[in-house]
Amino acid sequence: MAGATGNLGKHLFQELKQQGYYVKVLARSKERAAALSPAPDEILIADASDQGSLKGVCADVDVVISAIGKSLSLKNKCTATFREIDFLANLNLLGEAEKSAVSQFIYISAFSASQYPHLAYFKAHADFSEALKQSPISKIILEPTALFAGFREQVELASRGLIGYVGGPDRRVNPVYEGEVAKAAVAAIGLPSQVIPIGGKRVYTRSRLIRLYCKTAGYKGLVPTIPSFLIKAAMPLLKLVQRNLYDKLSFYLALTKEDFLAPPLGVLTLEEYFELEPQQV
Repeated sequence: MAGATGNLGKHLFQELKQQGYYVKVLARSKERAAALSPAPDEILIADASDQGSLKGVCADVDVVISAIGKSLSLKNKCTATFREIDFLANLNLLGEAEKSAVSQFIYISAFSASQYPHLAYFKAHADFSEALKQSPISKIILEPTALFAGFREQVELASRGLIGYVGGPDRRVNPVYEGEVAKAAVAAIGLPSQVIPIGGKRVYTRSRLIRLYCKTAGYKGLVPTIPSFLIKAAMPLLKLVQRNLYDKLSFYLALTKEDFLAPPLGVLTLEEYFELEPQQV
């Protein structure tokens, strides 16, 4: 299990343990891995971005599940690129899995990633998914639309009045709970190679999401419409001076312009999620 200390990874790890699997956790930080509950059966310390450090990590492993990925949080200050983490680190891990004749590789990608080759986040996911498809290992590629935890930051911004309408207010998305993605991933162990798009139970328009953020945050102030020409004018300069932030904002802007609707495998709604996991606002 790679990426077990991340938000999605923790759900995957817990689901594996609940299903009775013996789990080896691959992590960069021994402290963060040791803090997982229940305790991992084994902890392997290595940085997937460093191919040499991965030597032998897949020995005696039947299935590899990877949730390795760069955080989309605007608070996260990691300077590594999406290509370095989401593509190259996973490619290094796949190489080790092939050397050890692992029977199956399960990867958490992104919905419709191949349709946005001009965006760093989507391109990294799409490129690794394509590399995985070419591997002789049996593979499962899960493609969630958007994960619930990613909406926490929007609620925090709304609590400070930093919220506005951007893009098409009627564009739709059906985000999905991380726990349900985890259940789908673990249920796919042993299944034939396939790609599984995953969406949530409820479809939200962008304007409905904005109202939900404000309601959850207790914000009752003005929600302005941000002119698209202002954003277009600022993005080229941002790309030059802060590429990390540019790549993340480009991803979020893409979500405001298109519909992201996948088969609804999830059953939890965002409203229920915010009640289960109160936001710190």
